[in-house]
Amino acid sequence: MAIEKVKGYVSGVKINDVLYQNIRGTSATPVAIKFECSTKYPCKGIKLQNVNLTYLKKVAQSSCANVIGTTMGLVKPDNCL
Repeated sequence: MAIEKVKGYVSGVKINDVLYQNIRGTSATPVAIKFECSTKYPCKGIKLQNVNLTYLKKVAQSSCANVIGTTMGLVKPDNCL
């Protein structure tokens, strides 16, 4: 299912207190970690713990917008929290 972005649209969904733990593998895209949260309702309490993702056996990338969180243990790619 594809979701089309509508200019000026602000999501009404709040995402809080999510833990991503012990995740490892290969990403299908160069950006392996991506949080694109609402300006009105930023994601809060996001935690990454022991996450190790690569892209084509190389370092992957991360991208964050309007997210507040923490990391614990090894987290690759370098995160943007």
